[in-house]
Amino acid sequence: MGTENKNLPVVAIVGRPNVGKSSLFNRILHKNIAVIHDTPGVTRDKHYAPFEWNGKNFLLIDTGGILSNPLNELELGVLRQIEAAIEESDLILFLIEPELHPDDYQVADTLRKTDKPVIIAVNKVDRPDDSWSGAEAEKLGLGELIRISAQFGYGTGDLLDKIVSKIPKNSVQTYDENLVHLAIVGRPNVGKSSFLNRLMGKEIALVHSEPGTTRDPVNARLKFFDLTYEIVDTAGLFRKQRDIEYFSALRTIRVIEQSDVVLLVLDSKDGITRQDKKISAMATEKLRGLVIAVNKWDLIENKTNKTLNEYEEKIRFNAPFLAFVPIVFTSALTGSRVRNAMETIHQVALRRMERITTSQLNELVQYLQIQKPPPVYHGRRPKILYAAQVDISPPQFIFFTKMPNAISPSYKRYIVNQIRKRFGFNGVSFKLTFKNKKS
Repeated sequence: MGTENKNLPVVAIVGRPNVGKSSLFNRILHKNIAVIHDTPGVTRDKHYAPFEWNGKNFLLIDTGGILSNPLNELELGVLRQIEAAIEESDLILFLIEPELHPDDYQVADTLRKTDKPVIIAVNKVDRPDDSWSGAEAEKLGLGELIRISAQFGYGTGDLLDKIVSKIPKNSVQTYDENLVHLAIVGRPNVGKSSFLNRLMGKEIALVHSEPGTTRDPVNARLKFFDLTYEIVDTAGLFRKQRDIEYFSALRTIRVIEQSDVVLLVLDSKDGITRQDKKISAMATEKLRGLVIAVNKWDLIENKTNKTLNEYEEKIRFNAPFLAFVPIVFTSALTGSRVRNAMETIHQVALRRMERITTSQLNELVQYLQIQKPPPVYHGRRPKILYAAQVDISPPQFIFFTKMPNAISPSYKRYIVNQIRKRFGFNGVSFKLTFKNKKS
C-alpha cells in the first residue's frame, strides 16, 4: 500500500523505566506530548516528533522502559518496540540516573553491539554546578557523559549541541511538511493499532488484548498515491477519564485538533456509542475530514449486503449529524477492506484541498434565490448576492448578503446540504460565513 517515509536522522531515547525519558522528550520539544507519570512503564509505544536545533533537523523518538526480564507478552511487545527504535535510529541517547542500576549495565551491553553512536545523559542532576553525579557511568565505556535535569532544563542545550554534532553527516536533513495528518481515534480495544499495523504491513503500534495498551500517540508515515500521510494512532478515549487515561485523552484531543482527516474506528459488536458520537462531533466541529471504519466485521455472523446496509442505516439514525460521513466495514485481523478505508480517506483528503470556482458557486446562489430564497425576517427578506470560496483544507465559503444576521440556522443548514448535493464533500466539514454587502 505504501512505505514509511523516513527523511530525517533519528535519535532514540532509551533507558530503564522511570528514568525520565518522556520528561526529557517533552522538555526538548517544549510540549507535553509524552505521558509522564510516576508509575514505571507508562510509555509503552514509541512515537516520533520532528525537531530543529541550530539549523539541523532530526526525529526524536521516546520509547518505553527497557526491562531486563520481561514477564509477559505485553512486556515482550514493549521490548520489541524498543529494539525496533534502536534499529531505525541514527543516534542513541542512553538516559540514566546518577546512581547506576544493574539493568543499566545490561542496556549498555546491548548498545555496544550496535554500530550506532551513543550519548549517555545522566538525568535528575538538579544543580547546575554538580559536576560529579553519575561519574560511575564512565565505567560503561560508551563515551562522554552529559549531566542534565529534564525537570528544570539544566544541561539540555549542551545535550542538543552534542546530539547535532554526532548526527551522521550522510543522513538526509530535510523535513517534508507538506503532509496530510491522519488521526486514528476511537474507544479502547476497537482495533486502532491493528488497523495501523495492517495498513503499514508491519508492527508499528503495540497490539494486546488488554484495553488501553496504547497510551501515547504513535506515528507512522505512508505514501499513498500522490500524498504522504502522517498517521497517528491514538490512545482510546475512556468514558471516565482518570489518572493516566485522562492525560492520554488530552493528547488524543490535541491530535484531532492537529489532524486533517480523522478515522473513527468502531467495534462492530457495539455499534456507535455515546463516546464515539463525542469524538466524531469534535472532529466535525474542528472542520476535520472524517471517515468511519466499522472494524471486526469478520465477527458478525451471517453477513449479507442487507446486514451491512441495515448496520449503516442504524448508525446514521443514531447519529444523524454524520449523514455526510462515509462508512467502511473492515477487519484489521484479516485485512478485509482496510485498503478500501484508506482509499476513502484519500478521497476525503483530496476533496478538502479542492476549490470550487466562483462561477459554480454563483450558479448555486441563483438557484437559491429562485427556488428557495431565505425566509422573511421582520417583514424583510435577506438576499444573497454572490459567493466565493476563500480557503481550502478546510474549505471556507463567504456568502455576500444583504441582512446576513437575518439568515436563520435552518437556512444555513439548507445551504450546506445544497453544497454537498452539488459538489460532493463526502466526509468533509467546511465553514460558511455570511458577510454584509449593501449593494
